[in-house]
Amino acid sequence: MPRVENKDFMTFNDGELTICEVKNRNIVATKAEGVRFGNQTVGINRFWKAKVASSTVDRLVSIPMMQGVTTQNVCIVRDEQYKILQIQEKFDQSPPCLFLTLERIQTAYKDVREGA
Repeated sequence: MPRVENKDFMTFNDGELTICEVKNRNIVATKAEGVRFGNQTVGINRFWKAKVASSTVDRLVSIPMMQGVTTQNVCIVRDEQYKILQIQEKFDQSPPCLFLTLERIQTAYKDVREGA
C-alpha cells in the first residue's frame, strides 16, 4: 500500500471571528460572520519586523480561503477589535487558507451596523 505523503493540514477550531468594513472610524457593515479560525505562532522575525515598522503583532490567525478580505477591514474576536496588518495566501497548506496578521485596536471603532 502506498504511503500518504505528510502534508500540512490546517485546522480552524480555535474560535470564530467576524470581518467588518470600516469607514471614518465606524464599523459600517459585516463582510463575513462566524468565520472559523486557527491560532498560529507569531514568529520572532514577524514580531520584530512589525516593531521596526511601529506596529505590534498581537495575533496571527489562519482562516479558510475567502475573497474580499483586505487590510482595510477590521476583525472582531471575542468582542476585541483587531486591525489587519497583513494578509498572506497559503496555497501550500491543505486546505488553502489566509494568514491574517492582527494588531489590537486600542481605541475601539464605533459600531453603527444595523442590529449591532
